[in-house]
Amino acid sequence: MPKHNNLKICIVATSLSNGGTERFASTLSFILDSLGYDVFLLSTKDSIDYHYAGQLYNLEKEAGSVNNVQKLICLYKFFRNENFDIIIDNRARRDFIKEFLIYRFAYKKSRIISMIHNYNIYNYFPGSKSRARLIYKSNNEFVGVSRSIKDRVISEYGFENIKYIYNPVNLQELQKKANEFIVELPYQYILYYGRFEEVAKNLTLMIKSYAKSQLNKQSVKLLLMGKGDDYDYLRKLVERLQLQDMVVFMDYNPNPFPYVKQALFTTLSSKYEGFPMSIIESLAVGTPVVSVDCDSGPSEVIKDRENGLLVKNYDEEALSLAFDMFLEDEPLYLNCKKKAPKSVAHLDVNVITNAWKSILENEA
Repeated sequence: MPKHNNLKICIVATSLSNGGTERFASTLSFILDSLGYDVFLLSTKDSIDYHYAGQLYNLEKEAGSVNNVQKLICLYKFFRNENFDIIIDNRARRDFIKEFLIYRFAYKKSRIISMIHNYNIYNYFPGSKSRARLIYKSNNEFVGVSRSIKDRVISEYGFENIKYIYNPVNLQELQKKANEFIVELPYQYILYYGRFEEVAKNLTLMIKSYAKSQLNKQSVKLLLMGKGDDYDYLRKLVERLQLQDMVVFMDYNPNPFPYVKQALFTTLSSKYEGFPMSIIESLAVGTPVVSVDCDSGPSEVIKDRENGLLVKNYDEEALSLAFDMFLEDEPLYLNCKKKAPKSVAHLDVNVITNAWKSILENEA
C-alpha cells in the first residue's frame, strides 16, 4: 500500500518458521504495513515459511554463511546503510558479547523496542543486571507479550520502560486457513502443535497424562505435530509406554489450522510460556483447550470451564482428569466450544493494531 507515514521500521526475527514467536513477527509485519510504515523484516536464519509484508532481508543468505562473525559484519552494514527509525527485536538475547556489539554498534542510531516472548526472561537479558544495563541503554524500550512478563521484568531487573501487548490473531484469516482443506483421519484426536522441546514444553507430562486418561481406551488419539531436537526422545517415551498405536507424530505444517479445527481439543503442558499462540489460535477456530496453569499466558486467556480447562501444572493426575472431563461431560465441552471464538475477540489484529500504533507514534 502507499506509504503515508515516514517511520521506517525493521522487525528482527530468528526465522519465519515453526513457532509462535516467528508467527508473531510475520503478523506484526502486516500490522505495521497496514499502518503505512516502511516495513523491513530481517531473519537471521534462512528458514522462511510464513508470509510477511514489506521487504525481507535474509541475513544467513546475504552473509553466505552460518558463521556468526560473518553474519555480525553483514548485519552491521545492513543497519548502517538503512538507518531505521525503529527496530523491533524479537530474538532471544543471551550472549552478552554478541548482544553488546549488536545493540551498541549495529542498532545504536535507532529507537529500539526489545520484545520479550517468554516468562523465562533470562533468554532476553544476558548475564547479570549490570551487564543487562550495559546492553540496554536509554534508547531502549521493552514490550512483553503478557502482564506476567512485564511484572517479572520490573521485579527482577528494575526496567520500568516496559509495556505489554498481547500477541494478535487475525481471526478472519485464521478461520479462512482452517477451511483450506478437509482433515480426513479415521479417528478422533486431541492435538499438540509446536516445537518438540522438552525443557520448555514438558511433553513428557502430556504423554504420561494421556496414557493415564480414558482417551486412549476410547480410541481418541494424541496427535503431536511439529519438529524439534527432542523428537527421538519423545518417540522412545511413546514406545516405552506402549502407545505406538495411539500417539501419532506428524511433520510440521505451516498451516496446522484445519487439524486444529478438527481436533476434539488442543492441549498444552509447558513449564513456562509467554503468551502461547497455539491457545489463542485454537480458541479462534472454535476448538477448546486443556492447559496447565504454567507461568505466563494460559491464565490470561483461558477461563476455566468457559472456553477450556485450566489445571495445576506438573500434575499428571490433574491433567489426565481434565482430558477425561472433556470426553465425558458433553454439556461442559459444548459450552466451552461455543464460547471459544468470542473469548479471543479482544486479541483480534484490528484491536492490537491500535496498541502498536499508540506505542510507535505517540511515544516516538
